[in-house]
Amino acid sequence: MSAKNIRYVSNVIKAGLLVLPVISLIVPGSLFFPFITGKNFFFRALVEILFFLWVLIAVFDKQYRPKKTPLFYALGATLFILVLATIFGENPYRSFWSNYERMEGLVAHFHLFAYFLILTSVFKSKKDWKIFFASNLVVSFILSIYGFFQLAGKTEIHQGGVRLDATLGNATYLAILMVFNFFIAALFFRWFKNVWVRVLLSILMASQLVIVFFTATRGAILGLLGGLILLGILLVLSSKDKKIRYLAFSILVLAVVAVSAFMFARNTSFVQNNQTLSRFANLSFSDTTTVSRLTIWKMSLRGFSEHPVLGWGPENFNIVFNKYFEPKLWRQEPWFDRAHNVFFDWLISAGSLGFLAYLSIFISAIFMLWKSMKRGELSSFETSAIIALFAAYGFHNLFVFDNLTSYFMFFSVLGFVNYSYSFSKNKEENPNDSVKKQELKTISGGSEGLKLTAISFAFLAVLLSLYFVTLKPFLACRSLLGALQTASSSQDPAETLEVFEKVFSYKTFGTGEGREQLVAYTNAVFESSAFSDQQKSDLSKKTISEIEKQIVDNPKDLRSTVMLSSLYLRAGRIDDALKMANKALELSPKKQQLYFAKADVYLTLGQNDKALEILKSAYDLAHGNPDSIRNLAIVYLLDGQHEETEKLLLNEYKTLAIADKSLLNAFAKTGHFDRVRDIWLEFIRQEPTNAQYHISLAATYLQLGDRVKTIEELQKAIELNPEFKEQGEYFINEIKEGRNP
Repeated sequence: MSAKNIRYVSNVIKAGLLVLPVISLIVPGSLFFPFITGKNFFFRALVEILFFLWVLIAVFDKQYRPKKTPLFYALGATLFILVLATIFGENPYRSFWSNYERMEGLVAHFHLFAYFLILTSVFKSKKDWKIFFASNLVVSFILSIYGFFQLAGKTEIHQGGVRLDATLGNATYLAILMVFNFFIAALFFRWFKNVWVRVLLSILMASQLVIVFFTATRGAILGLLGGLILLGILLVLSSKDKKIRYLAFSILVLAVVAVSAFMFARNTSFVQNNQTLSRFANLSFSDTTTVSRLTIWKMSLRGFSEHPVLGWGPENFNIVFNKYFEPKLWRQEPWFDRAHNVFFDWLISAGSLGFLAYLSIFISAIFMLWKSMKRGELSSFETSAIIALFAAYGFHNLFVFDNLTSYFMFFSVLGFVNYSYSFSKNKEENPNDSVKKQELKTISGGSEGLKLTAISFAFLAVLLSLYFVTLKPFLACRSLLGALQTASSSQDPAETLEVFEKVFSYKTFGTGEGREQLVAYTNAVFESSAFSDQQKSDLSKKTISEIEKQIVDNPKDLRSTVMLSSLYLRAGRIDDALKMANKALELSPKKQQLYFAKADVYLTLGQNDKALEILKSAYDLAHGNPDSIRNLAIVYLLDGQHEETEKLLLNEYKTLAIADKSLLNAFAKTGHFDRVRDIWLEFIRQEPTNAQYHISLAATYLQLGDRVKTIEELQKAIELNPEFKEQGEYFINEIKEGRNP
């Protein structure tokens, strides 16, 4: 290949890299989990194509081959350990592929490493990096505008509430992306002296700070504040420019004043009425979020102690979470797949080796920054700003987990660090070599036959990757959304099953997600009267078959085990349901909802005594769980122990009038209509304009023989709902005549 063609291909690769930052803006409505899957599929496809083009020029020109830097070795070692952790982990398939909700796994780390190789091999001047980072700033500006529209109520906040999420779909993802771009903008402020450029950068940085604040992400906000403080300290200690030192000192003073002012005003109405400020003001070791995080981290350490060397394999935290589940987490969602701490996630995913390898990335990057500054390639400001960025990112990661956009920014900054070190080292080793000024020791070139073999192998690998890693999962993802849309609109389960079958036919990691969604659809069908018994039976058989396959593929999948137990119970396969319920408890001995599932089986068998024993055990695990209290109270009722029900409800709730329809139905079934009355009164207290509640209360009064109050409630229902007048007056006349309508 001629030098001209190599330069042409290199420029094509650069153009592709400049496009990659737009992944943050991609939200395709045609895909399942659109905020995650669209970004990842685009990133993977483009990286795979760019990887082949990079191999093409690297084979013919060794200047485009990987540079042997500490970062290269650290990232390579991390990837290698992840490979071992995947092979020897609990579920290699899941470790490699992940799922649509996360789109991480080993396959994502292969793409990130490939991205790093391409980035550091093709961008060979500071101008390249400035253009690349400028494209990131443009994207952050677009995200800021989107965020301001959300703040003004002009566009929807996808996560719910008022925490901005832009096109990321998650406030924490948006927050850390803005933190990265804030420090990049600070570098641009140093690089460009033009007044108007600095004015625009100041506006951009101010908008980024506003967006971060309104994401209400405590880890990112504290990380940014800590990063700025660290930046100030480093500049005071290292900068030779008095103006910069004064600026750094001012930053420190402002930070101290801001923190002091907040602490002084933390109990004021201004702070307490602001969502973001109140989240900080009320932060303590006793609040629900903090307690749950500390509990999960404790569980993570127990899991790590079981597999300390290589961990459980990527994407297998759910196994640890279930095995060491603590009942006091009942207030949280029941299915965690992350420790909400990147460092604990690494301990679980890849053990101590993976954790140390991950830390080596930061250590090697900081070492290379220091060497680059010593050699004069980076200024003290550039070095300090990037170290401060790493500190902010690391602190943020103490409370959350990474995603593609944060990984992308991290690897991009690592690429710049790698470039700076390579450039400065080459100048030191070859001060008079102008032709090879950016060239480090590289892999030796080979014969023409070897070059052709390398290109052919790369072409085949990329072609296979594009098909199996990107295209097939993409098509399955799109089909899965189509299946959900069909499920919501079609009245024929056979038609919906046909679309689900298409998802399964692709044989991708999307099959597991498709099976779970099929279970949800099956449950909805069984709860509806719009479908025939035959339709329900046929659907149930197919769904059971798919979940059985899921458990064969992943025997420690607790979610599938619970689902299958419920499906067996509904299909009348009681023994199988009990077997699955017992297996679920083996996988997670302290998760209360599993006790509830087993109790349901015993209730179906009519063995109330065994159901009661199981529910007492669940209640003893964590007394405060309302589900546990309600279920135990109901079974006490069904078992004829009405006094125990009253004692339990009075001890836990200090009242019997709990607005709970399951409890209401149990009281009605056992003939305790005085308690039914009290519960309907509680419902009405909470929602006094609900006409149906008054009608139901009227029916209860009729059961109690109080015809006067029955008529009063029917009259109230007529006032609230005039459409009920004719029927209501008929009931009233019947009651006045002494009949029970």
